[in-house]
This record gives sequence, structure tokens and C-alpha cells, in this order.
Amino acid sequence: MYDAIIVAGGQGSRMGGVSKADLDIGGRRLLDIVLSAVTGAATTVVVGDVAVPDGVLLTREDPPGTGPAAGLLAGLDAVGAPAPWTLVLACDLPDAPAAVRRLTDALATAPEEADGLCLRDAGGELQHLAALYRTPALRSAFAAWGDPANRSVRGVMASLSLLPVDPGGASVEDLDTPEQLAHWIASHPAAPGSAEDDKRDWRTFVEDACARLGLDPAGIDEHAILRLARRVAHQGARPMAPVSGYILGLALGARPDADPAMVMAELQDAIATAPEPTLED
Repeated sequence: MYDAIIVAGGQGSRMGGVSKADLDIGGRRLLDIVLSAVTGAATTVVVGDVAVPDGVLLTREDPPGTGPAAGLLAGLDAVGAPAPWTLVLACDLPDAPAAVRRLTDALATAPEEADGLCLRDAGGELQHLAALYRTPALRSAFAAWGDPANRSVRGVMASLSLLPVDPGGASVEDLDTPEQLAHWIASHPAAPGSAEDDKRDWRTFVEDACARLGLDPAGIDEHAILRLARRVAHQGARPMAPVSGYILGLALGARPDADPAMVMAELQDAIATAPEPTLED
């Protein structure tokens, strides 16, 4: 049995300051993809300033913004009844479900002397935010390290005996930059947003409307726009769903060289400012 701690407190500075946890990947929030990988956890904690579903604990490092090591310790402190193992993940792992399967499969044959299991990247480096740790060993590492604020996770874990785990077909690539985001989206094309969308020939409408208005339909991803509208409708006021699509169109028209995925990410950051729906909406 394990607990799960998802570290989502970063500033996303290399991503242009957007919330990486809220990035849209194939119609799903990136944090929700990571959360789907830890449904077997006894307790799940997200560390950061982000919305979480019911049943998931939310906490923050103190003071906020002092790094993932401090965030990980805050996550440990939030667990009331610790499990023997603690699964630690960054919030920006789009292939988290496959990565977690590799870790849990390897756990079955882990030697007793191992303090934890860490996925390694293509260069052989251990990914300490894609790992399973024995909870007592993790606690001991933090006790020996002292104040983790603004210090590295790698440093905290240096005293542990960690078993490297080959990721196999799983990716341990995280999304730190717009280029990484664009590459992941391009190499993992999203399916249409829903079965309802599949039944309708939206493309015919898009091409007809563009022909009448003298626009190029190649730059319009109707499924991505529908996903954005659904997210706004569910997280903010429903009337803002079509407005968000209109704003997206204006932004892309004004910034023809911009990466559409990044414009979408910037717009998604604004979703939190939309008024909450009321019974009258």
C-alpha cells in the first residue's frame, strides 16, 4: 500500500508563467492525467495552488515558492496515517500512468535493502519526482537533511539506497518548456473530445464557414476549441464558454506566429478568474 504526493507548486517560469498543472493535454488537465495514475493510493496529496477533486488533499510548502523538496515534505506532513510506501510524482508528467505501472511492477521484486525505486531517464539519471520510497526512509532523509527550503530534491535523496528502474515504454519526460509541450502534443495526437463530437461532422461546418469568410480552416482545431469551452463551462460560468472561444480566435489572429498550444495554456490560466456558476446560470 502506498500514499501519493504530487508536487505542483512550481512557478512554470520556463513555460511562460502558466500553471503547468492546468495545461490541456488531449482534452484533459495535466494534473488530472497524473491523478488518474494514483487511484490505488491510500491517501493522495497535491502540493500547490491548484484545484483538486474531492477526496484529494491539498497543501502548500511553507513558505510558498520554496521548491519541490519543501513541497514534498509538506505533502508528507499532510498524510494522517502514512502507508509503508510513498509514491512521488511531479505534476507535469504526461505519461504518468505508464510510469507508475513500471514502478509498481518493479516493487514486487524490490530487495529489502532498497530505500526506494526511481525511474531513470534516457541518460541514466534518476528521476526523484517519479519514484516510490519507503516512507520511513523518506522521513529519515528529510530529518538528516534539515530545512529543505530552496534546496534540491536530489540532495535530500542522496543518503538513500535507491534502485534504478528502467522506464521501458513509459516516458519520464516532463513538460518544462513550450517546445516540450508542443512536441508532446504533436507526437501524441488527441482523440476527438467525446463520442458526441464523433457523431457530428463538425469539419464540414468549419470548412463551409471558413470558405464563406475567406479563412484558412487548416488553423482551426474544432475539437480543441470544444474541449476548452467544456472546461470553462465546468469550472467557471457557462456563458463564458463561447466567449473563451472568441477570445482564443482573436488572440491567434493577432499573434499568427504564436504556438496555439501555448495560447490555449495562457487562456486556461484565466479560467480560474471566471465567476463560479450559480443555480440561476
